[in-house]
Amino acid sequence: MREFRKFFEALEKENVRYLVVGGVAVNLYGIERATGDIDISLDMEEENLARFISVVKELGFKPNVPVRIEDLADAVTRQKWITDKGMVVLSIFDPKNAFFTLDVLVEQPFDFDKVFKDRNKIRAWDMSISVISLKDLIKMKEKTGRPQDKADAFYLKKVKKELKDEK
Repeated sequence: MREFRKFFEALEKENVRYLVVGGVAVNLYGIERATGDIDISLDMEEENLARFISVVKELGFKPNVPVRIEDLADAVTRQKWITDKGMVVLSIFDPKNAFFTLDVLVEQPFDFDKVFKDRNKIRAWDMSISVISLKDLIKMKEKTGRPQDKADAFYLKKVKKELKDEK
C-alpha cells in the first residue's frame, strides 16, 4: 500500500488531472471486491500527460508492453494503439514491486472535463484521491457488459440509494 500512497502523492504534487476508475474506485465506495490493479483516466491534454509521464518515470515505472511511455502523450500513436493493437489501457508496472500495476485508459469513455468536475475526493492512504463520481462510475460499469462490471453496478446502485436515504 505504500506504493499506492507514493504514486498518488506524486500525482497530487504535480497537479496531474486524473480519476481513479475501475475496481479500486468500487472499493473506495465501500464495496469489497478483489482487483489486481489501479485503473485511472487522465486528462489527455498535452501538459497534463507530460506531468503524468514525468511522475511515472521518476518513480521508475515501466510499460508492460514494448512501447515508450512518452508515446502516451502522442494522440496519433494512442490512436494507432487503439486501432492496430486493440489497446484499451496502457499497463504500467513497478519493477521493484510485482504487486503494483497501473492501467491507464488510452481513450476516454466520457467527457473528462465534465466527469472530473463531478469527481469525489475520497480519503485513502491518509490523503485525498480523485475518484470518479458514483453516478459516472455506475454509467461506466453499465456500458461494458462484462459480468463483473454488471455486479459492480448493481452494488454501486445500492450504495447510491443508501446515501440518498441518509439525507
